[in-house]
Amino acid sequence: MLAEMLVWTGTQATKPARQLGYARAAVSLWSRRRRWTRDWAEHESNTRDFALKTVAACRRRDTVWLLGGGTLSDLPLTELSALFKRVVVYDIAWLPQARVAARRWPNVELKLADVTGVVRPLSEWRLGMPLPIPQADAMADLDPVPPDCVLSLNLLSQLPLLPMEYVQRQGMTLQSAETFGRAILQAHLRGLEAFTCPVGLIADARRIWRSRAGEVVLSESAVLGVKLPAPEKSWHWPVAPRGEIDNETGLEILVEASRLNTESPD
Repeated sequence: MLAEMLVWTGTQATKPARQLGYARAAVSLWSRRRRWTRDWAEHESNTRDFALKTVAACRRRDTVWLLGGGTLSDLPLTELSALFKRVVVYDIAWLPQARVAARRWPNVELKLADVTGVVRPLSEWRLGMPLPIPQADAMADLDPVPPDCVLSLNLLSQLPLLPMEYVQRQGMTLQSAETFGRAILQAHLRGLEAFTCPVGLIADARRIWRSRAGEVVLSESAVLGVKLPAPEKSWHWPVAPRGEIDNETGLEILVEASRLNTESPD
């Protein structure tokens, strides 16, 4: 607990992001990964491999954007820093460990960004006020230099969670919060489709709860029923083995990976 408090104190995030809980969520991710490093290893390796498969289609290799940095453990930064002049990684909160680790690569930049565009206005929102409208172009102007490749990695399903939680704390119904959440998800997908460069998307598709015997107890959409692009590859990620959340069931994620705007065939 003390270690998590120290990491939370050193986590870089804006005041609105902290208000909505993003610093806390970043620390929770770091802590869970420390507990389940071996269980997450295959998922992280699959993510890195698919990211590199996506960038292989790039004709120009000046700048690559990575959306969703987390602990950096699922990003192939060594390879990307050798392939591109600039590697720009965006997240809404940066752990101190990630900032230190990124110093190994002189051309890797960690930048704070809210890729939904709703966090700051939402922090001032109260029930009865119009909700901020998620914009598909929220990512378009993250950097003055347009990217030659964009990678959205293990981010999509997380985008609506804290905004939905926040509006429900303010009194919004679950049904209305989920409608808002779907708008956030759909705006991100439209934003990715709007890029003219190659785009890689790795996203949680389904949450699957399994019993001690391995039977499926519950399977639900991880993206509120929003349709994802047809996947080229999929795999199961044991994100919370039995005992992490519940003593009787474990949570695994069906992850799907797809590419948009590929410039050359395999």
